Order: sequence, then structure tokens, then C-alpha cells
Amino acid sequence: MDAEYNPQNQSLQVSHRLFLDDLEDALTDYHGIEYIDTVEPKDPQQLDSLIAEYLKNKVFFVVNGADKSFEYIGSEVEGDARWCYYQVNKVSALKEVEITNVALMDVFDDQQNIVHLKANGKIKSYKLDKGDKVKTFTF
Repeated sequence: MDAEYNPQNQSLQVSHRLFLDDLEDALTDYHGIEYIDTVEPKDPQQLDSLIAEYLKNKVFFVVNGADKSFEYIGSEVEGDARWCYYQVNKVSALKEVEITNVALMDVFDDQQNIVHLKANGKIKSYKLDKGDKVKTFTF
């Protein structure tokens, strides 16, 4: 997950890379469906709707002490992965952000989620896993 604070439009913009086969496993398991084509879906809007619902239940943000939901924008395939784009709106200044990312941890016990956060001229990174699902970044 790559997140960047954009002070001009007061948002935290996120690009989240998920490998296609892992995403398929997660979506079929989470939604209780037999199969979903994550490469060339028959209905791309339906796929994005399923991804959005999944991520909104697996990725959480607390910005400057306040819980914040995000707006899912869409996704695209690049190689063996699907990039998912979303943003947290109405972030007037970024002093502290707590990120929880448990995506794919329900499917893979050894899942590790790397978070890169760029804000106020600094880049910070952290590795989340089942034993350490939440990280607070301060600026």
C-alpha cells in the first residue's frame, strides 16, 4: 500500500497493490462466491464494488485522532496484480495517521502488508502482519 498526503485537495491518496490470485481467493472467500475473474471481469463495475466492500472491511484510517472512511475510486490490472485506488477526504492537515491493513490476512496466515506513507516531505514505511496489524505514523 502506497499512501500520499495531498495538501492541495486535502486528501490521503492510496494505491493498493493486490496480486490477482490472492485477490480472487480473498473475494471469493469474503463474499461467499464460487469464482470471480479479477483479470478480465465480465462486469468491471461489479468487481470494483466487491473490492470496495472487501477493502472497507479490511483497511481503516484514524487521522489526527478521528476515524475516517475512504472513497473507493477504482482499479486497474498491471502485470500479475490489480492496483486499487481510494482516498480519505477532508484531511486539512496531516499530523498523525493510524493505519490498519488486514487485507488478505483472513486468507493467508503469513500475510505481510507493507505500508509506505509520504507526507510533509517525508516517507515512512512499516510492515504489518497478523501480530502487528496497526501502525501509527506521526509527522
